[in-house]
Amino acid sequence: MKAFLLIGASALALSACEISEDPADGGFLSGVVGVAGGGYQARIDALEAQLAADQAKANSLATEQLRLQAASASTSAQIRNLRSQFAALQAVIQGQVATLDARGVTVSSSLKAKAQTVAATTPGGSDSTARLASLRAAIADARALSADLSRLS
Repeated sequence: MKAFLLIGASALALSACEISEDPADGGFLSGVVGVAGGGYQARIDALEAQLAADQAKANSLATEQLRLQAASASTSAQIRNLRSQFAALQAVIQGQVATLDARGVTVSSSLKAKAQTVAATTPGGSDSTARLASLRAAIADARALSADLSRLS
């Protein structure tokens, strides 16, 4: 009777053990099945393939980040250069107006208003592209005004 109970208890205990081919499920019998059936190697191969894909994506993103940083640096340099040009043109226009006033040359009210507008202008924009466009437009306006003022001399 004891032997029958022992065999019955063992059979019941073993029937409760679930065997899986997925090594992640764990358990001794699953481990044996995973090693013997190649489940571990298949899992390793799948994880290595995912790692390689993730590394390739990371390299691609790093390259894109470097490209964007270079473009941003270039745009920032262009903005600094254009701001410098615009400030120089503002100074030239103020000098032209002062010279014309000193010579007694009559400057029309519209030209004086344009000169004041150029002097007070602070080009801007919501992003780099808009700032570049605004600065270029302001420089074009300032050059045209400077040309108008130089014709009066």
